Order: sequence, then structure tokens, then C-alpha cells
Amino acid sequence: MNKARVLIVDDEESIRRLLKSRMEREGYDTLVAADANEAEKLFGSTGNGIGTVVTDLKMPGRDGFQLMKSLKEKNIHTKYVVITGHGEKEAAIQSVKYGATDYLEKPFDLEAFVHTVQRCQKEYALQVENLDLVARLEARIERVEGKAEASSWYISKSEAMTKTNEWLSVLKRESTRVEAEEPSVLILGESGTGKEGIARQVQASSRRTKGPWVAVNCANFNETLLESELFGHEKGAFTGANSLKRGLFEIARGGTLFLDEIGEMDVKLQAKLLRVLQEKVLRRVGGTGDIETDVRVVAATNVNLGEKVASGAFREDLYHRLSRVVIEVPALRTRSEDIVPMAKQFAHSAFESRGKHFSGFTPDAETAIQGYSWPGNVREMLNVIERVALVHVGNSPITPSNLTIPTGKAGQVIGFPGARANLSVVPNGGGSPSKATASAGGTTPTNTNPATNGTTETGSYMEMKKQWVDAFEKEYLVNTLTRHDGNVSAAAREAMLDRSNFLRLLRRHAVKAADFRQVGAEDDTAQAA
Repeated sequence: MNKARVLIVDDEESIRRLLKSRMEREGYDTLVAADANEAEKLFGSTGNGIGTVVTDLKMPGRDGFQLMKSLKEKNIHTKYVVITGHGEKEAAIQSVKYGATDYLEKPFDLEAFVHTVQRCQKEYALQVENLDLVARLEARIERVEGKAEASSWYISKSEAMTKTNEWLSVLKRESTRVEAEEPSVLILGESGTGKEGIARQVQASSRRTKGPWVAVNCANFNETLLESELFGHEKGAFTGANSLKRGLFEIARGGTLFLDEIGEMDVKLQAKLLRVLQEKVLRRVGGTGDIETDVRVVAATNVNLGEKVASGAFREDLYHRLSRVVIEVPALRTRSEDIVPMAKQFAHSAFESRGKHFSGFTPDAETAIQGYSWPGNVREMLNVIERVALVHVGNSPITPSNLTIPTGKAGQVIGFPGARANLSVVPNGGGSPSKATASAGGTTPTNTNPATNGTTETGSYMEMKKQWVDAFEKEYLVNTLTRHDGNVSAAAREAMLDRSNFLRLLRRHAVKAADFRQVGAEDDTAQAA
């Protein structure tokens, strides 16, 4: 049997028997009820493990609308499919406004019914899995920190984080006032600074803490795909739209929608987003009716939106709508007091998750960690620590040679197999580098002689050139993916390379984009180039 149950509510016994039998053939534990009162008893106080409720709209006593409203107060994650009579199109559309995932009009095809319920069950399972992942991550961090609250994933003792912490405190305090509106929040900061972590803290300290958490990276989609992703589409809305799809605004109902890289959103789509934020209604692609929304939007960007507004690339009215509260997350290099404690915290967590013991860093390793500028910020540190935890054997402390960061000596990279020189350079305009500048450490290698720089001391020009090029390419790929959290499309754009060529480089150097992604992040390597 599949884990999540299905509840069928219909006053006709023959329909209850038919639908129950069909769903049990698909492996679903299926409950049935003849009316709203019986359904409510089966649902219990928390949902009783029911992922999808299929309900007739017209029943004796309370109707399907009233039943949905009552059950949603007990479990906001359960999905609803409404069954309507022939010709009741308006009622069906109204049911979606009330929060139904989909509707079926009598008489309906049994296979279409099964497909609809299966889709709802998948959505429910994904939400539950997401909540479980967050809960396990928070529990793990809580064990590592030894604190009652798991929301302090990002250590923040430095003066640079003062303003960030103040805003989080204000939002938490305001959330206790029932009448207070929960404003949109705009989070600013370089790539990898932990903007999504801050956004999660915003949700955790709000009245929506038990609601869905839904995140999307706006840079991953073109205008058409992002519109469908956010607002959903009706069946037949465009070629390939073979079924109704609920958008992320609907999926996030009662919770928080995190719009990462909001600065990359197309201007036309910005206008549609503004309408949703202002009027709290949306219209699916190809739809004719408005659907009410109940979502708090938290957006983030690593670009200067003020400049984008000035150039016309970002709507000023949307900017003001999103920036009711602005939280700036400082770069890790400005948080000197936090760097080593944060590395220790991440290491404890990473080692523990693999059943290993973390024995600390040697003084030299702490010096290297403290002295590194961390251009990829918190995400880069996490990746470095995860790699150390993955390959470290035994209970000895971590030394500089275990780390994949520059030692501070010009022209040398440590812990990076095959890397002979600090070639963490970002070519200007995608062409040849104007300077052999170490983007990580900010130093310029003074030793450009491979014979005295740790490479093979003898060899032909072509052999020596290949060593240097391979080292450069691999480290460039690693640094670029680190800055973009493993997002291949975004990394390829920065490199000014065709996406397929960027993927080819990754394969050549055995670099896996998945190693740089956050937990639960979408895999974009399979998308069309």
C-alpha cells in the first residue's frame, strides 16, 4: 500500500464502492464517507495520514465547499479533488478558488480520475518530504549547536550581522500580533551568503511556520515557463499542456513562497507578479477565472535592483512592493568573528551525518580558513567542509592540506588534486584573463614558472601547457558552480559559454554540479540547452 491515504466523500454508495475499488487496485489505502460529518470523523484532528480528499460538491447537509474549509483548518497540506455535475463549470471553477487542486465533471473517465488523484498524492508526498527534510536538518543543527532553537544555522556574532539580526527580531516580534500584516521581504546579498537560510528563518518566526515552504530560482526558467511554474496552467493552454497544473502560488497556500534571483525575472512577468501581490488573486495560463492567494512572498537577489530599476529592467512599483522589509546579508569575508566558529559548526554537522568524529582544526588550518576571502561565501564554506568530511579518514584534526582553499602562498592551491597554481580567475568578458588574480584570495601569483611552482619539473611545452589549462579549467568550474549553488544555467551564463559546452567541460573534468547544490534544490543538468 502507498503511504498516504485517500478519502472519498460521496452520498452515492455505488460511486463510493467504484472509486474505492479502483484506488485500492493502484495500491492506495482508501477510506469512504457518505457525508461531510462522517468524512470529518475519519479525517480526525490532524488528517489521519490522508493525502487527498475526493469530495462530491452537492451532498445532504454540508456541501463540498464547507467540508474543504473545515478540513483545511486541521491540515493545510491535504489536497482536494471536487466532483461536480454535468454543466456545473462555474461551480468547478469556484471550488478551485476555495483551494481544490483539481475538479472532475460527471460523468468522468476512471483513468482520468486515477491520474488526477495520483498527481495530488505526489504533490502531497513532496510537501511532506520537504517538511521532513527541513525538520531533520533543523534537528541535526540543534544537536550540533546544543541550543533549544534550530533557527540559528548561521552563526552571527559579528558586527556585520547586527542589522540582519535586528530585522529578524523585528519580524519575529511583529508576527505575535494577530492583526499585523506579514509584509513581503526582500533579501539582498552576494551569491552564497545564505539568503535562503535567512528566508527560512523569516518563515520559521512567522505565523506561517507550519505552512508550506516553496522555493523557485527565477533564473532557471524563461518567461513562459516561469509564468506556468508560478501561476499554473489550464489543460490545453498551450502545446504540451495535457493536464491542469497548479502553480507554486497555489501549492504554497498558507505558507511562504521564496523567489530567488528575482532580478532575473522578465519585465512582462513582473507586471503579472505585481498584480498577484496587490490584488491577492492569480489567473492560470489559459484560465478565465481568478483564484485567491494566501502566500507570503520572500524574494532575494544578488544584483543591484536600484540599477535595474534605473535602466528599466525592473519595475519600480514591483520593487517597492517587494521591499516593504529589506534585509541585507553581508558577505562572509566581512564577518571575521564568524568564520572559524561557522566552519567548526558545519564540520561537526558534516562529520556527524557520516558517522565520523570531528577532532577540530589545527591552528594552521584555522589560520587558512580565517585568512581566506571566501568569494563563494557560506555556500563555498559548506562545500569545502562537506568535501573534507567525505574523504577524511581517522580521528586526526583537519590540517591545511585537507582543505581545498588557497594557503596564502602566491601561486599555490592546496588539497586540489592536479591543481598546480592558484588559477581561480574569472576572465573579463569571458575571454583571456587580464590578470592572474586569485579570485579566492585576492592575491596575484608572482611565480609563473611551472618548474618552481609544484608542477612537473620537466616536460614539453604542450605537456606543461595542458597541466596549467586543466588546472585552470577545473578550478574555474568549481568556483563558478560554488557561486551559483550548482546551478549549471547560471554558471554557464557567468562564464559566457553555451550551456552544452559548459556541461561538456564538467564531464571532462569529472565535476558534478550536484555536489554544489543545497538540499532539495532542483537538478537543472537535464534541461534542454
